[in-house]
Amino acid sequence: MRTLFFDIDGTLLVTQSAGSGALVQAMRAEFEATEASADGIRFGGRTDRDLVCEFLVAAGIDPTPENQGRLRRRYAVTLREVLRTVQGNVLPGVTELLPALSATSHVSLAVMTGNFPETARMKLETFRLIDYFPWVVGGDLDAIRCDMARRAADQLARRRGEAARDDVIVIGDTPNDVRCAHSIGAKCLAVCTGTASRDELESAGADRIVNDLTDQAAMEFLVG
Repeated sequence: MRTLFFDIDGTLLVTQSAGSGALVQAMRAEFEATEASADGIRFGGRTDRDLVCEFLVAAGIDPTPENQGRLRRRYAVTLREVLRTVQGNVLPGVTELLPALSATSHVSLAVMTGNFPETARMKLETFRLIDYFPWVVGGDLDAIRCDMARRAADQLARRRGEAARDDVIVIGDTPNDVRCAHSIGAKCLAVCTGTASRDELESAGADRIVNDLTDQAAMEFLVG
């Protein structure tokens, strides 16, 4: 079996900054942090655990586990409301690629995302992609994306009862996706549908780069 770990934002879909906007709203509602802002905060390729801590520290709030939990819960409620009105969309090629991959006998689909697991599922449900992904690894336990990837690889090995890291491909849109793939001995298919440029993805060492998932080279690379 080959496991394909897909990133969400910028890879499968875009939500027109719904996540960052909801996080700002959550800060203001939960902690009365009226000056909370996403200005100057880099989101691409990071985990929500890391971002929650940065938002709290920027507002002068101690990022204790309790405060992180408060913000996470408020953010989930807020994001669900925001997603009802967001003008986002599934990225080109996704709705054709996922059914084709699902029908491939030796391929298993999963999500590995910096989003919290619950908010990742919200996004996948909103854009009707959830049925393709029975397994979601999220950024709730690890601040560093490579640590999240190692956790996912360990879980995968336990699921299979063997070390299966050579059979993993990560699909993402940021240099962090490339780095986390290589940290577990996996390959990375990088797509130029996020905020990173082709040059940045190439410099990070992506094994294959496509403009978007309509490129037939993506399917060929993923199924082997």
